[in-house]
Amino acid sequence: MCVDRAGIVGNDGETHQGVFDLSFFDIVPNLVVMAPKDFKELEDMLEYAVKLKKPVVIRYPRGGEGDIKFDIHTPLETNQAEIIKNGKDLSIIAIGKMVERAVEVSNILEKQGKQVEVINARFLKPIDKENIIKSIRKTKKVVTIEDNIVKCGLGSEIENIIIEKGLKDIAFKKYGYPDEFVKHGSIGEIEKKYGLDAESLARDIEKM
Repeated sequence: MCVDRAGIVGNDGETHQGVFDLSFFDIVPNLVVMAPKDFKELEDMLEYAVKLKKPVVIRYPRGGEGDIKFDIHTPLETNQAEIIKNGKDLSIIAIGKMVERAVEVSNILEKQGKQVEVINARFLKPIDKENIIKSIRKTKKVVTIEDNIVKCGLGSEIENIIIEKGLKDIAFKKYGYPDEFVKHGSIGEIEKKYGLDAESLARDIEKM
């Protein structure tokens, strides 16, 4: 299943906002849920889904790619996340179009001397517990960024991992949309309103 116009769709109107799909797909048993960071990864996911011979959801946003061009495209394996950057001060875990936002935030924080690890989750379900736990244990500080409501999405998955594995002394925060219907507006306006633009995210993460 290809879920088009996922996340904020801008001027299509309030009823078109696609900020609930990660949450409701995540509770369906035996379903593989993926979201690509760019066009190349979308192509890879489509080919991978056909070969997998299992029920698969691929969700992607309206519009084109952003300004950041990714050189890294790790071959897809079930539940394997992709390490975009290595760091020791903070882990940023993002999915789909928000991987680019995570890189933008990391660039701002690196100018302040922070070494930021950026992880492209790729799979919401099944999620890559092994690499995510390894990163969290290393940095002790982790944030998640998604263009979905924070309830039952990527952030909730990471929160569950932290609790399930009994990870101690972890600073954690999840960023996404609140549990409400998002009003009409351009993508930039809405992201700014909810603090999901790069500058707002970096300022808030600094407080950790």
